[in-house]
Amino acid sequence: MNRLCSLVIVATVVGALRIDARACDPVGTYPHTVDTSMQAADQTPPTLPAIPAPMIHYADDTSDGVGCGGAKCGDVTYVGIAAVATDDTTDRYRIGYRFSLESGTLPSNFALPTTAVDPNGDVVRIFFNAEIDSFDFTLQVVAIDLAGNESAPQSVRVVQTTHACAVAGAPTGGSRFGWLVLAAGLVLAARRRCRR
Repeated sequence: MNRLCSLVIVATVVGALRIDARACDPVGTYPHTVDTSMQAADQTPPTLPAIPAPMIHYADDTSDGVGCGGAKCGDVTYVGIAAVATDDTTDRYRIGYRFSLESGTLPSNFALPTTAVDPNGDVVRIFFNAEIDSFDFTLQVVAIDLAGNESAPQSVRVVQTTHACAVAGAPTGGSRFGWLVLAAGLVLAARRRCRR
């Protein structure tokens, strides 16, 4: 009976921790791949219009209804650049985007993708550390179709002075703490049951 109770306790803890791990499924960047077989037939570059101001999403941002410190993935914070390029043959979701610094200074732990990347839906996400509260720089953006044709570059300014949760000093990681409290409660309940 004690062995069975021990297995129940271990399974409860592991299960709670796995639920927490599955709850966080951050979306990464997708490298853009050129299809060389299309190069002979497609020599028209994509069109990249003016890029709207980027969205800056903090994992602890209250605007998405999650609240400070309550995000599923902890510090998954990103700049979202609108994927607005179009092309005569490449689907808009398969057009890649290459970023380079045009002016200003990137924060030390803010890294641009080293190669062109495909969008995730309507945006290209550039992830960075949530501890960065302010920055101001301008990126040069080039759209690249599947045949490797490149658009004329566009510039987009990325600026953020601060964000609400950083000002409030709210803690992060609340979701993980909640799962650990739940696991502890389940372990105690299983131990009491086993003693009966």
